[in-house]
Amino acid sequence: MRQPSINDAAPAESEFPSNNYWKNTSGFDYQNMIRARERSGNAAYLQQEALLTSLVESEHIRLRREVDLLEFGCGFGRHAQYLSVLPGQKYHGFDFSEQMLAPLRVAPPPGVSPVEDRIFCAPDVIEAVGEKRFDVVFTVSVLIHNSTEQVRQLLERLAGLVREDGLLVLVENQLVSFGVYENSWHQGCWLHPYVELLPSGWDLHLLRGRIATHDVYVCKRSRQPEPRVFELNEITAPRDETMELTMEKVRLLGLDRLRVWSSQVPRQAEEGSPQIRARLAEVEERLAVEQALFDRRARLATLVDRAAALRLKNSESASTEVGSDMRVHRATGGVLLDAPLDRRWAHVDVRLSRVLHVFHQEWFGIRAAAGYLPGQKLAITADRKLTPDEAQHAVGLVLNGLTRTVVFHAYSENAAELMRLLRHAAGRELRIVCVWHGSTAQFHIPFEINAFSELIELKRQGILNAIACVKPQMHELSGEVWPQTLLNVAPRMAADAIPDLANPGGVAFIPTPNNWWKNFYTNLYVACGSGLLRKVLVTSAFTRVPNLPLRAEVSRLPPLSRAEMLDMLGTVDVSLNVTLAECQPMTALEAIAKRVPCLTGPLSLGSGLDDHPYQKLVQIAATGSLVDIGERLEEVLVLRRDHPEELREMIANYSDALLGEGIRRYLELCQA
Repeated sequence: MRQPSINDAAPAESEFPSNNYWKNTSGFDYQNMIRARERSGNAAYLQQEALLTSLVESEHIRLRREVDLLEFGCGFGRHAQYLSVLPGQKYHGFDFSEQMLAPLRVAPPPGVSPVEDRIFCAPDVIEAVGEKRFDVVFTVSVLIHNSTEQVRQLLERLAGLVREDGLLVLVENQLVSFGVYENSWHQGCWLHPYVELLPSGWDLHLLRGRIATHDVYVCKRSRQPEPRVFELNEITAPRDETMELTMEKVRLLGLDRLRVWSSQVPRQAEEGSPQIRARLAEVEERLAVEQALFDRRARLATLVDRAAALRLKNSESASTEVGSDMRVHRATGGVLLDAPLDRRWAHVDVRLSRVLHVFHQEWFGIRAAAGYLPGQKLAITADRKLTPDEAQHAVGLVLNGLTRTVVFHAYSENAAELMRLLRHAAGRELRIVCVWHGSTAQFHIPFEINAFSELIELKRQGILNAIACVKPQMHELSGEVWPQTLLNVAPRMAADAIPDLANPGGVAFIPTPNNWWKNFYTNLYVACGSGLLRKVLVTSAFTRVPNLPLRAEVSRLPPLSRAEMLDMLGTVDVSLNVTLAECQPMTALEAIAKRVPCLTGPLSLGSGLDDHPYQKLVQIAATGSLVDIGERLEEVLVLRRDHPEELREMIANYSDALLGEGIRRYLELCQA
């Protein structure tokens, strides 16, 4: 039997027009308030994101197809930002407030396209989505702003949008035994007993304790005549029906939150109207956010004006040298946010969803390394100075989003300028780090040694929080360098894009440029000397050495796009990248994404990775030895021919280990 609601102290619903509040609240303003709460230490947001990510990934595995998602009350797109780029899903969002949706309309995440087909706005959700049905419909802190009767009606309508085997997921108030009006925050906030409000024909799976301020209610259809409640230990198992709870146990668990509520009632009575207190708290929060934004904009405007004045002459002269079309491109083309190239093969990890990787459009290897990492992506030009508008646009993308850490990949004058702008505009609340993708072997190049020295100076000035490197032991040069070695990771590859290794074709690939430290000729002559290879593909021009015939056919490939390169890697037996000086070659990582072995020199990755069977198989200490490289090449080719599944499993296991360790180190760098 339903327990009565305790609403005696609560004003009538008409006195708390929460719908009007959300219709008239700017999504941009609310986004800034969320950022302020995160900076103040609110842990619930990341906990929500981690939980929903795990849920969507598990449903993709269970269904073995694309998962159709609908977020009810999507607002400015906090959850759209990370869920829409997860592999194997199609995100949709609904909100009844165009004001709240504005940021999502203006700058939709890359996975929400076309936005007019994915984001809906109407007074009623069924009217908005029409005949569409979804595998997962979810809410996050939406139903708490509706009265009990409104929630009952909303759940009926949301349940009708869920496919037969789908889930209705509510990330809402903590479990209560009966419903109560809690406070006037955002003009109305209730604690709802979702066990009682759920439509008939549905079971509820309850997950408690994973989010500091919320419980999770995973609902699915049931063939039982009476609704059942089950306790969940993991969000990935919403169909586990082994831990059924009695209604008596549910009511008992719900008393905990009500005790907290009841302890606040006497204090509220003494302190005056809860409506007035809630309104004052909201105004104070809004004022604090507005003041922070005003200060930030003032700092940014000062620095941007200074940068513009310094470069005005150069900008004007450059504009007179090009036609109008080129000037338009120069105004916008130097800054690309989340370009398809940079997101297509990126891994997703909600813990790094607030990280923005900044790299250069023209530096292909570093762009690939940054592009495969989890997080948002900003590609800037290195070929020319950013215009003042471009610089201000880039900084605005950081300040107007939810970015916590900006990771610059490599140094350029443009990167250094953005570092200074961001530090000046955001103060110490933003963490700014730079990853050096080179090594001391490159210091014979003046640009490289000067760039590394500039990074040291930026760290000493406080512009950078940290400098990290992908080459080990670089901290021995300076105490300003973070002591751990960062790891590049392989691109994320769909299972159906990974080829079968069962039929070797006798083809090798040498991706290196033709210079001495890349050891091109050594790799070439070793490959051509193998009796197990009939063809060698190269990317560089080279001169055949007189009197040294090449036993295998050598074919030079035309310039390939990244997609073409990855496709081509799936057709070869082995890749050779045994260089004299190397920093985690991307071609080796792209090869293992296709489960193709790649010979390299020593990489010194640490954390057990150097001792992994795959690394022991492909790493060669004597990088200039024709004999050592040749013997290892034969060993790899024989293993590929005779035990392809064993080799495939070895490479897959190594790739997973590398990804896990690589993300762990980036997390430490971004949170240190």
